[in-house]
This record gives sequence, structure tokens and C-alpha cells, in this order.
Amino acid sequence: MDVAKASPLADFLIEQTNPTPKSQGIPLVLCGGMENRPDFLSRLLSQGLLCGVTNESLRQLRSLEAWKDWAYESGIGWPETIGPLRTGTLSAGTMSTGTLRNSRAHDSGAWMLKPAGGAGGIHVRSYESLDAIDQTQAWDPAIGPWYAQRHIAGTTIGVTYCSDRKETCIAGIARGIDAPEFDDPEFDAPLPFIYRGNLAPFRVTPDRFDAASRFGEIVARATGIRGLWQADFQIDSQDRLWLLEINPRWSASMELHETLQGVSWMKEHLRIVIGQGNDQPLPKVPEGLVMDDKGTHKQMAKGIVYAPRDIRASSSQVDRLWQARWHGSLEELEKHAFRVADIPQRVPAGVCFDKGIPIATVLCVGDSTEWLIAKIQHARKKVLDWLEKV
Repeated sequence: MDVAKASPLADFLIEQTNPTPKSQGIPLVLCGGMENRPDFLSRLLSQGLLCGVTNESLRQLRSLEAWKDWAYESGIGWPETIGPLRTGTLSAGTMSTGTLRNSRAHDSGAWMLKPAGGAGGIHVRSYESLDAIDQTQAWDPAIGPWYAQRHIAGTTIGVTYCSDRKETCIAGIARGIDAPEFDDPEFDAPLPFIYRGNLAPFRVTPDRFDAASRFGEIVARATGIRGLWQADFQIDSQDRLWLLEINPRWSASMELHETLQGVSWMKEHLRIVIGQGNDQPLPKVPEGLVMDDKGTHKQMAKGIVYAPRDIRASSSQVDRLWQARWHGSLEELEKHAFRVADIPQRVPAGVCFDKGIPIATVLCVGDSTEWLIAKIQHARKKVLDWLEKV
């Protein structure tokens, strides 16, 4: 079912600073790290486009201090964080010297170095100590500001929210796929924390669900965000929830939630952003997200296929991917072992994939996490086999 006609941003007058008939009231769906370009978004908002955030709310939603305050208010953990960092040193622009000294004095365990302006885990790195970060002096100020955060071991989940003027609901919970789950490193992703894929739904305890719900309500009330947005959390070995970051945009797990639930969350997002049906209630919380739900629920997974080496695929080889194309239905995934999405366009000369470049996305359904991981591995190997055989 088509929800709405989509147009690329190139169709709009990006340099225009005043509303125009063409742009006034047009909904803009944020994706792919667009929240990290506030000046660009500010220009689009000035043209009259609607995306569920304002300049001020976007500033709040990307603030480390705001994240910490909202986590504490919700009863959720916030990892020890130092930042923003100046290039080449662990001097912290917003933290006292005493705080930094105390962190070094009690430094044990791994730390993460993250850019506030990154997306997809591309630039995230792990270090054994603060001193190890200081010695690298390897962060790029063009991506920053950067911050150091104590690593919390556990399971990474993404909670997707939908907020209107009256309430905030959880639209879905997905778990990230980690590198150790794949048994063949040849087919793994090129970077340690880059996005590999998701499984959904992920079931949490009632206490964790309530904490995540409370967090969403607090953030929406503080910022006035409207429509779909997402937050990443870590669940540690003690089952405690820790906030990692907030992404005020459409997330990579949304196609899983929509396909499994049969709910068009995009349609809900557009309705809310443009202000239609303000008295219409949000969809009910999906079943299968809380561990005391006794029903059995199908799971769905997606995985990114990265090129393990330089690959030159002929037009006929790319056509093989198109023969396995996913058209967006659950029935297809139940019928086939897997389907392929995000396929490159056919060109007569073929397509070149440099090592580490994403090739396509594979999707599948199953009844257990272990089975889904095995199916994703099989699908990734199959896609690479299609591209390397004449």
C-alpha cells in the first residue's frame, strides 16, 4: 500500500530561506543521520517543511547533558561520560578538572570514543582506558564534537517511539546484531561497531518496558518532538537499562516493526507531523514486547551484506539479486528462505563494490534468535556467491 508520494530533497530550493508554495507544509522524514546537520535542517524548516522537531528541540535532543538528565529522571542508567573533547586531548570543555582527574583515578574497564555527529556506528572505537584514548589523538574534529563514554557490556536495543500532542507510545523494540554472533569473520562488517542489522521484536521485562516508556514520555514532554523517533539502550548483566543515545528520526528497524505488526507507522508519522487527526489515538502497544506476554510471536531480522573484498559484479549478476527482491510483504519472507532489499541499480557496465562497502540488505523471518542469525549468515553468503559466480 502506498502511503504518500516521496520526493528527493534535491527537488526543493535548498538555498531558499523563506517559505514557498512548493515547500510550505510538506512533511520531511529525517533519516540517515540528518539530525547531525542542524544548519541544513534549519534551512529546510525555514522554508516551511515539517519534520516533527524545531531548531530548539533538535538542539536539546542532541545534547549530552539533556540525555543525562532525562535518563536520571526516568530511573535509567547513564554511563560515565566525558566531553565534549578538544582535538588531540582529553581536556573536557564542559567538565571540571576535578571530574576528569577522578575519572582517571578510577579508570578501569573499556571506554568508548564517539562522535556526537556520527551515525551507524562508523566512527565509534573502543579503548582499554582513558589514557589509551588520549594517546591516539585520532579523532577528526570535522565529525565532532567527540566524547568518551565508559563501556557498558550487554545487549544493545533500539526503542522506537511515536509521540503526538497528548501521548507517547512505544512502536517497537529491536535488538542489534553483534559481531560475535557470526561464526565466519570473512563475512563480517568492516568496522567493529558499524551497523550490522536488527532482530525484532525484542522482549524486555515489565520493569524495563515501564522505564523505557517513562523515558519516552519525559523526552517528548521536554522537547515537544512529534512523530517517530528512537533511542538506543544497553541492557547489562544485571538487567539494568542504560541510555546510549537519542536519534530523532526514522530508524533502520522500522521496516521490521511495520512488516510484523501490519501497522503503517510512516502513515502515523505523517499524520502527526502535518497535524491531521489530532484527536485520533495512537496505535496500541504491539504485543510481544514484554516478557510476561505468553503468546508466541514471529521474529524478523535484517542484515547488511558488506563486500569482504573488492568485487566487480556484472549486470547479469546484479540481475540475480533483483530476482530475489523483497517487495515488502511478510508472506514473501514466510515463503522464501530470505529476500534482498537495497539492491544497486542495473547498469550495462556492471557495479564495482570496494572492500567494506555495503552491497545490499537481506531479510528473513523465524521463530528463534538462533535460527534467524543462522538464516542471515546463509543469506549473506548466498548473495556474495551470486556476485562472484559467472
